[in-house]
Amino acid sequence: MNPSHSILLASTQALELQQALQTNLDTVRIDSLTDATRLVAQLSQHSYQLLVADLSFLCCVFETESLLAEIRAIAPQTEVILLAETQERHQAVAQLRSGVADYLLCPIEAAELTLKIERILEIQELKAETSQVGQKDSAENVLLLLHQATQEISRTWEFDEALKIVLVKAHRLTQADVASIYLTDSGGKLDRNRFLNCPTEVAAQAEREAAGVTLFTLAEQAALTQATVYHQQVEASPIQSALLVPLVSRDKLIGVLGLGSRGQNGFSSNQRRWLSIFCDQVAIAIENARLFENLASAYIDLAQSREKILHSRNILQVLFDGIADSLYILDQNLTIIALNQVEAERQGYRPSELIGKSCLSLAWTRAAPELLNRIKESLETGRETTWISSENETEPYLKDQEFRIYPIRNRIGHIEQVVVFGQDVSERRRWQASLFRSANLAAVGQLAGSVAHQINNPLTITMANSQLLLLEAQPNSEAYQLTNDILKAGLRIQKIIENLLEFSNQETYFFIEADLIETIEGALALVARSLKKDRVELVKNYEVQPKLSASVSHLKLVWMNLLLNARDAVVGYTNQPIVSISTQAISPREVKVAITDNGCGIAEKDFERLFRPFFTTKPVGKALGLGLYSAHAIVERHHGQINAYSQPGVTTTFEVVLPLDNPRDL
Repeated sequence: MNPSHSILLASTQALELQQALQTNLDTVRIDSLTDATRLVAQLSQHSYQLLVADLSFLCCVFETESLLAEIRAIAPQTEVILLAETQERHQAVAQLRSGVADYLLCPIEAAELTLKIERILEIQELKAETSQVGQKDSAENVLLLLHQATQEISRTWEFDEALKIVLVKAHRLTQADVASIYLTDSGGKLDRNRFLNCPTEVAAQAEREAAGVTLFTLAEQAALTQATVYHQQVEASPIQSALLVPLVSRDKLIGVLGLGSRGQNGFSSNQRRWLSIFCDQVAIAIENARLFENLASAYIDLAQSREKILHSRNILQVLFDGIADSLYILDQNLTIIALNQVEAERQGYRPSELIGKSCLSLAWTRAAPELLNRIKESLETGRETTWISSENETEPYLKDQEFRIYPIRNRIGHIEQVVVFGQDVSERRRWQASLFRSANLAAVGQLAGSVAHQINNPLTITMANSQLLLLEAQPNSEAYQLTNDILKAGLRIQKIIENLLEFSNQETYFFIEADLIETIEGALALVARSLKKDRVELVKNYEVQPKLSASVSHLKLVWMNLLLNARDAVVGYTNQPIVSISTQAISPREVKVAITDNGCGIAEKDFERLFRPFFTTKPVGKALGLGLYSAHAIVERHHGQINAYSQPGVTTTFEVVLPLDNPRDL
């Protein structure tokens, strides 16, 4: 057997097969490959008479439908034997029909594989001998190949695909070691960065780059003369001969086909003549493909511009249907030109049933004559206008609605249509009301601070006089007891006033070293009466009593908000309402405060909105929805965390984690 034969085994069991075959095929060079990602490079860099490969191995690299065609594009002379699993038999047979030499089912018998390889290699030798007896470059076969290429190019309208066909056919005809097409730029000059390469036998990256530099330099010469250039004995280059054929259509240079060979006489005179004729013929088809692509691109640009200019109906309808509010387009006669899907459904129709009808047929135009007048006014004057329903509106469709009317002018400035956009403003009104209540609350806080200051002055005198009376009265006398009660009551009032003064100024944070338990007890002093009134049992469990850097008044507000929320959750829900507050160290630098109740709990759907401003599950007017929001904001300013955990009907816990040290310049 010819010692120049070479086989590539591409399989997960390539190494075992190589050892088994090497004994019987000792004159054949056998390479093995177990990495599918290197298959294309291996076929491009080396010439093999036969490829023995797993079907699944090849399907990882090539498209199954064009598997053999893609292999032949890289290695035209390579035959293929497939190794297939039993369940892949139908696929293997399909590949056999497409031109694969043979296939074997796993498990592979080395003897059977050896016989098939020997048979295929013998057939190849026979073909080679027959080819040598006849004329090496059969004119009929070459002309048939070039004719087929011309037909393929004429059937494609893709510029890159047409160039690829030229490149592959030229490489197949000449068996060149390097094949490239260099393209021109917008100015008609060859661009070094615009080219196509065909996988060839020049293996090393350095050799490919050196060959590419040589071919491009020679291609520039061919571009200048627009004539075929043939060079032999090229110095300082991996290629010894080069053939450069310009692609010219209607006196316009498209590019240059460059072919390089390691041999000094790499291209015969027939090949040069045929390629020159072939390139002249296909250049027009290639240029037509490029013009078609440019035309298609221009058409797309024109279509896009037309859609933008004319506000394409389809795009407008998509935009309409994506809007949840009411949207109409009306003409001068108040005819409905377009409306969105949501609005049509709200009226009880499909959009197609309302388009073309007068909007006067809809109930809302009769219920809101002022809105209709605003629409007519905008059509007449071209001014944008707005109509807002009153807060006591009884018509369900118009309740809490704001309508904005925008005129649409034609190209000469005349008003042709108006856009009527109706938006639900109920949420905005609720926010405005909440903000108004917040402003009132802030005013009440300021008033409370002012009143506290006014009370503080006479209280100071009362407490001072009671202390003087205690000094004069006998300890066992009734006067002493009464005076002592006055002093104690004054101290309680003084403590309440201090808390009111702290809460009346919540904007400024003063970080000082504070006792955590004192902040909790300070908040309890304000809410204890409320808890006792509602018969809520308060449980305290202070495991730690740390000092921490904090804004005392703000921390008190956090505990007060959480305790009041816990009270509201248990009152009326359970016969034995319990609220517990505990402290626990979770690290040397952090402490946790937990407030737990056995109330109604928190629904899972509400957790995401729990700390948002103005969110509340309580009835309208019962709460502002600012308690948890302000608590969350205060804890964040203390570089802490607040989390909620709830088992509805069992327990709900709010945990606040605070660092023991904080910057004092916030």
